[in-house]
Amino acid sequence: MPGPVGSMRELAAEPPRNHLAGPERWRSKVYGSDTARALGLTLLPTLISQDIYAEGDELDVLEREVEVLLGNTGRWPALGLDELRFHLLNIIEAIRLARTDAHGGVYIG
Repeated sequence: MPGPVGSMRELAAEPPRNHLAGPERWRSKVYGSDTARALGLTLLPTLISQDIYAEGDELDVLEREVEVLLGNTGRWPALGLDELRFHLLNIIEAIRLARTDAHGGVYIG
């Protein structure tokens, strides 16, 4: 979340959630995969080449895309279902926290 000009502050997630969206390899293996794109995702696939900072209306897009992934976790059989769901729910928690601040946002990097 933005803090003083040019900085961000991190809000603590409610346990058992944390600030992790998954291992680095998930940028291409999950979020930027052909499967994610085939599901209609547009924001999360950008993680393949850049970090994401979502705020305002982008929070709605991010939430929708995470919900799509939650509904399709079986498309990544090589990943543990519990691990995938855990990290996706971490993003949902980050969105919830971002919405508690007028200038809140979610950084995934």
